[in-house]
Amino acid sequence: MSSNVIPLPRPKSLRTSSGALGFYVRVGHNDHRELLHLLTSGERGIFGFVIGANNIERHRELITEARRRDLDVILDPKTQEMAFPHAMSESLASLPWGLDRYHNLADFDGAQGERCAAQVVEFAATHDFTQILAPSHFLSSAADPWLQRDIAALNWTAERITKSGTDIGLIYSLALPIRILRLPSERRKLIAATASARFDAIWIKTEHFGDHATGEKAAAYIDACREFHKCGVPVVGDSIGGLPGLGVLAFGAVGGIAHGVTLQQSFNTSHWRQPRGQQGGGAGWRVYVPQLDVLLKPPVAERLIGTSSRIRAICGCRDTHCCPHGVSDMIKRPARHAIYQRAREIEKLSAVPQNFRAERFVDDHLRPVSDMVARIATVNGLDEKLRESLIKKQGEVSRLRETFAHLTTTASESSYAAPPTRRSAENG
Repeated sequence: MSSNVIPLPRPKSLRTSSGALGFYVRVGHNDHRELLHLLTSGERGIFGFVIGANNIERHRELITEARRRDLDVILDPKTQEMAFPHAMSESLASLPWGLDRYHNLADFDGAQGERCAAQVVEFAATHDFTQILAPSHFLSSAADPWLQRDIAALNWTAERITKSGTDIGLIYSLALPIRILRLPSERRKLIAATASARFDAIWIKTEHFGDHATGEKAAAYIDACREFHKCGVPVVGDSIGGLPGLGVLAFGAVGGIAHGVTLQQSFNTSHWRQPRGQQGGGAGWRVYVPQLDVLLKPPVAERLIGTSSRIRAICGCRDTHCCPHGVSDMIKRPARHAIYQRAREIEKLSAVPQNFRAERFVDDHLRPVSDMVARIATVNGLDEKLRESLIKKQGEVSRLRETFAHLTTTASESSYAAPPTRRSAENG
């Protein structure tokens, strides 16, 4: 960040850091009850929740409880969706910055752009948010005209926060395709564009990168994110999960990750580009099987675990803090199980010194998953469709393992992303 930048109310120089890797949960329409129960049962591995502006009232109790426990509550103003004609809905149109049509460039120019920023800040302050994903849009390239509007919106939002006297943090949500992120010339232009902007953290939301990413894509993502360390703020990988998400954390490309409750483990804009009638039905929660790095529909997970006592012993949850009734809770309450397990995985990574984290991740996490997928895929009596998916998974994990194993030879020479600051640490 340039030296003439006016700091936000909580300047980075005054912030403390626990060194723990960040974990944020994007809260879906029906996730609030399970997450609320997880909090009230003592969960402390979550840094905060990302709440859509159109779900405020539905998630009111979760917001209140999260604030009581000194967690961050981050407002997503949904402006990225609102620039796509097929993503618009009545709930989005009813927001203070919503319209009866999708947004266009002119809606963020001059006084109109300033008004949108002011409305977002007022909304965040009114509803007790601690951070804001500043109004931004999906970029097709560094030359996309939305970029200059987004940088202006960042500064307008920062100015409004300062004038309001509130203690709200500001995040730049950079959303773009992986093909653009991986181009050095495009990255340099994007980073240069942020030099005049004011923000506390950058969240990188990359289309076609997430829980099923190939080793080659993961390596490209790690290389790209390291350039954003120059911005001097925490870098968070948004909407990424699975082994690729844990891997980019282990290699220090990002200091935290955010994803949904068994969903939004990767990002794409296809559902914003298609008419709603062509998007299919809404997806339900999946059952997370960490030993295989898979998310399965509950009936499929039940068939897997019921295949044999051996598979039940290997894949069934035996952590009584997570699932007091074992496999039964794992299947019937998959949301709680998935978030609890992901929080423990990230805590385990955080406990390892950064210089050894990548190698330990490959040896202690990735390698066992790779071996276990290969073992389970050969078990007699396994559902054939599931066997096929595990064989495919075996190939994906093996290639990811090879790539990450190679990257460990250069990890010690690389820069590491600063982890985001846990709000409770800031407040002592």
